Amino acid sequence: MSEKQDHAAEDAREIWNILQTAKCMARYDKISHEILAELLVSIATGGEVIGGNNRGSDVRSPQFGLIEVKSRILGTDGPYPRVSLKQHNLDKADWFAAVRWHRNYALYDAVMLPKLVARELYEKKRQATGLAHIGWADWSSAVGAKNIRAECEDVMHGLRQNR
Repeated sequence: MSEKQDHAAEDAREIWNILQTAKCMARYDKISHEILAELLVSIATGGEVIGGNNRGSDVRSPQFGLIEVKSRILGTDGPYPRVSLKQHNLDKADWFAAVRWHRNYALYDAVMLPKLVARELYEKKRQATGLAHIGWADWSSAVGAKNIRAECEDVMHGLRQNR
């Protein structure tokens, strides 16, 4: 048996207990690193999560406008860490935040790009399908990039203190 099979009942019990007691489930309908990233970006930018079916924007911030948030866990996109965008993302957001996590959900990095910079990177990498995979190195070092890792770390520090 695999490790996942060995722990299936324990994992199901843990997930069930979390879902039954998680008040955030009533507000967001799921628990995920994507929603955690949206919440961090919203708090760090003084905004609010709008999510849902607002394809192309996840957060509304008074300072940055509509923000599309992308979240990835290190190692889940193979040997080439990347941010993936589609045209509809570019059509509806003013800024684009990419949040990267370690596998234990410690924050690795968080970098925002304004629409014009994200569009330029998108156009260089756009595939025939309309999807563009932008390398993390290109994303995080682009002219105009705003690293918000420190702001997100501050938010997470505050969360740990309020446990």
